[in-house]
Amino acid sequence: MNTTHPLKEIVVDAGPIIAFFAAKDPDHAQVVKGFQQLQQAKTKIITPTPIIFEVYKWLLQKTTVGVARDALDILLEEFVAIAISRQELLELQEFIRKLPRWQGSLEDATVIATAFRFRCPVWTINYRDFSSFKALEFWIPD
Repeated sequence: MNTTHPLKEIVVDAGPIIAFFAAKDPDHAQVVKGFQQLQQAKTKIITPTPIIFEVYKWLLQKTTVGVARDALDILLEEFVAIAISRQELLELQEFIRKLPRWQGSLEDATVIATAFRFRCPVWTINYRDFSSFKALEFWIPD
């Protein structure tokens, strides 16, 4: 779903962030446009800290140390990083135990919980692990 009004906040999953920093990614051009749209709309870009860890590790393994470090600098400067407390981790544990057939990652669970907490849409590239959650709203760049 793409909203016609400017977004105040959005939760961004690892996929768009990785595609932004990995110039050879097939989604790179599209996510660059998406981040430009969000920047022009002055949208607050939120991501849980486990997603930042996931992005850093992926970039470290698939690109260069320099790309990974530059990405981390930008993420910490431009994004709102949401830390996960021990209590929230316990709540995530309970959440995933209640969904025995769901095969999403713990990182995916943090994206879902953050989107519900802030009542804002999610921007992802891979919807597979989010498709079970009908109450989630998604954003797709123009």
